[in-house]
Parts: sequence; structure tokens; C-alpha cells
Amino acid sequence: MEMKKQDGIELIDRIASHKNIWAAYKKVKSNGGAPGVDGITVDQLKSHLLKHEEPLKQKLKDGTYQPQPVRRVAIPKADGSKRYLGIPCVLDRVVQQAILQIINPIIDPHFSDKSFGFRKGRNAHQAIQLAEKYYEEGYRTVVDCDLKSYFDTIHHQRLRAYLEEFLTDKIVLKLIWKFLRSGILDKDIYIDTTEGAPQGGPLSPILANVYLNKLDRELEKREHRFIRYADDFVIYVKSPRAGERVMASVRKFIEDELGLTINEKKSKVCGATASTFLGFHLQNLRGKLDADQVKQVKVDLKTN
Repeated sequence: MEMKKQDGIELIDRIASHKNIWAAYKKVKSNGGAPGVDGITVDQLKSHLLKHEEPLKQKLKDGTYQPQPVRRVAIPKADGSKRYLGIPCVLDRVVQQAILQIINPIIDPHFSDKSFGFRKGRNAHQAIQLAEKYYEEGYRTVVDCDLKSYFDTIHHQRLRAYLEEFLTDKIVLKLIWKFLRSGILDKDIYIDTTEGAPQGGPLSPILANVYLNKLDRELEKREHRFIRYADDFVIYVKSPRAGERVMASVRKFIEDELGLTINEKKSKVCGATASTFLGFHLQNLRGKLDADQVKQVKVDLKTN
């Protein structure tokens, strides 16, 4: 599935190449964002990288690079709760972006065509078009599943095992592991990260998709008609009774195989016209499906 070498070059060497590092810098610079725990800003990044590029590349290649903890930031949600972001230092963002630029072309082609979130060339509009197709085919009951605190509860050992299905370079795998385990600084309090992939860094979206790719493949094996956008997914079936059966079996798979939890308050089985997915509400108008946007699609998992 993945080769350790491409054109005779180790994966870590491609990540640590001058060209790749500076392409990553440009992406991080264009995204902007607040500084991490070291206080270095995006505007200061270029001079810092010019000074430290060679030591950085060597540390990446020999496996001694050590990411700093992410800085926790609380973002208020509409329901009064908070969503927590983990803001990496700008240099760590460059390294994450450099990794992403090399591993994404390797991993992404193996993802399901029913997965639309955080993937180049795929978007929420396409997801809604697929929902329309399912409805028109007669699948008019929706199993609407919400994962409870998904990004905060990703199981690290399982994620590493899933990554090893695509990547064999031990230095790269170890580097990703270090980012997962780098910890969180909440004001002056350090918190170990033994699970989760904090939202806020360039790697979080692809790691989230790698983890839930297991769910996608299971749903495909069961021949379900489903759509997934990041941690938001729906399954279309033909009757409420079938929906309840599917909800029970999918809940068991998610809990037993993935170590995740279904949010019972937000998950439900309902008619397709009563379901809102990615901010869209499906209405059956004159016997023909019409997708009316009732609010702007919120891609609130955007990481940069």
C-alpha cells in the first residue's frame, strides 16, 4: 500500500527536504494564526527558520526532533459549551505541514469515496448531492450519529496501528507519535496527552480521517448507504425499524472496535426530511427532493 522509499528516497528525507520545508513554511505563513507556547509569531517564523533550518532537518532525519506542548484555547459554542483547540508553536506547525504534504498523497487515495471532510477536491456540497441521491433511491430514513468529543478521545495505540497500514517509515511514525504525546499547556498547567488529537494543527484532520476510515470500511462491507464529513456521519436506510437495528449495530462497532462513544443526546433515527446534515435540511417538495440550506455550512473543525 505504501512504500518506504519513493524514487530511492526515504520518506523522512522527503519530509525534511529544503523544498518541502519551505513549501510548508509558506502554507503556515499564509494561514496565520496565534503563536504557541514559545511566543514566536508567524511574522518571526522566517528568520527563525533561516537560522535553524539545518539543525531542524538533522533532528527530523535522526529522530530526535521534540515538539513542544500545544497551547489550549477555548472557543465558545452556540449551545453554551466550549470547544478546545490546541495551538502548536509555529515551528511545530511547519513540521506538521511538512509531514502532511508528503503523507497525504500516500494515504488519501485509500479513503472511502463516501468521506468528504478535509479532503482536497471534496466538499460539503458533494456530500449533500449524495444525500439527495440516496433519498431519490428510496432510502428515506436517516441514522444520524454524533460522536462524543471525537478529537479528544482518539485512541493513540489504535491510531498508530491504522497509520502502519499506510506508512512503514519508523522515524515518521515516531515523529507523529511525538506530536500526539507532546502534551497541552493550559495557562501554566501542563496536561499529558494519552489520548486524542487536539484540533489546531495541520496533522489533526488527516489523523482523524485515518481513524474513522475503519468505520467507513466497515459500513461499506455491510453495504450501507452513508456519508461522512469528519466526525459527522449519517446512514440512509428504508425504514425506521431498519434504522434502529443499524443504530444498535453501528454503536456496538464504534464502542467495541474504535473505543469511541456515541452522543446519545444528539444521535437519532428519523425521517430524512427531519434531518439536518452539515447545515442543510432536506425537504420533500412535490415528490421531488429539494435541498434547502437553512444555515451556512460550518466547517468548525478547520485547523488553521
